[in-house]
Amino acid sequence: MNDTVNILLAEDNPGDVFLVGEALKAHGLIVSLHVAYDGEQAISFIDAADQNENAPRPDVALVDLNLPKKSGLEVLTRLRRSVTSANIPVAVISSSPRAAESVAKAELHADYYFTKPSDYNQFMVLGEIVKKLLNR
Repeated sequence: MNDTVNILLAEDNPGDVFLVGEALKAHGLIVSLHVAYDGEQAISFIDAADQNENAPRPDVALVDLNLPKKSGLEVLTRLRRSVTSANIPVAVISSSPRAAESVAKAELHADYYFTKPSDYNQFMVLGEIVKKLLNR
């Protein structure tokens, strides 16, 4: 196993992508951040990991539920059916506090629910959450 931590970030808002990167850096995490700006791109990333042993495999997934083309729930469903990545830790990132309820109803077993805050410092907490997910 190589030492690069691969994070799949399914997020369509470039500002939030930037903040996630900042949160990871703020907590000393050196990662390869694979950004999927819509659900189809995220599913393609998972498919590639399942079909090609040389393709990067996510060690953690951060998934926004409100994605274009395919929803975050569809991404989570595909992830949980993946041959290579079904059991990786997942944090749902959403602007809606009801995200946890949606994921729980779908029985997709996210490990953490992060409601996007409006405050920069509160957003930086996501780096600590990812650290904990990597060490679970």
